[in-house]
Amino acid sequence: MRPRLSRAEQNDRNRALLFAAARRVFLARGYHAATLEQIADEAGFSKGVVYSRFASKADMFLALLDDRITERAAQNAALARDLAGTGNFAALVDLVQQAERAAPGWRLLLTEFRIHAARDPELNRRYAAVHGRTVEGIARSLIMISEGGEQGLPLPPRQLAELLLAVENGLALEQQANPDALGGPDLPVIRWLATRLALAPVLTREET
Repeated sequence: MRPRLSRAEQNDRNRALLFAAARRVFLARGYHAATLEQIADEAGFSKGVVYSRFASKADMFLALLDDRITERAAQNAALARDLAGTGNFAALVDLVQQAERAAPGWRLLLTEFRIHAARDPELNRRYAAVHGRTVEGIARSLIMISEGGEQGLPLPPRQLAELLLAVENGLALEQQANPDALGGPDLPVIRWLATRLALAPVLTREET
């Protein structure tokens, strides 16, 4: 007979099952078409179990997003430690590609939610707080990977992280209409930016 799970272990198991189900439903149906009832059915739970944990669909999505950000931040931090001081920013691009391949459709789903949140000041505030963790994590990784630390970057780290995310997200939208836009899925534009980051200190010295 298998030992009974403790209350904490059962809670963790139910949370993992709910998140896995939510991820599948959101990716399959999109944010607007997905419902908490569908997610409950997918996870094999009653609606009451879901509503006891999340007051709304937005609450569930933000919790799912927070979980993904935590996972991605750990991956970025591990890579940054391995590449500390090398200036190899292109390796971050490779990690982005791996994440995209592992969760196709996630970026489009997140864009849909961001547009929805932008029309609701309170929800947008909550999203901005979660998104800020992504920006800060990337900024820390850039500092660590840079050969000269923060002084080796051409812009303040947070601004540079925001720039990379903006280009990356815009490129993803362009490729929804045309998969070959700006060089296709290998992200050559992002790779070019990463190369410029690595060369920035040298180029600055040469221009002065």
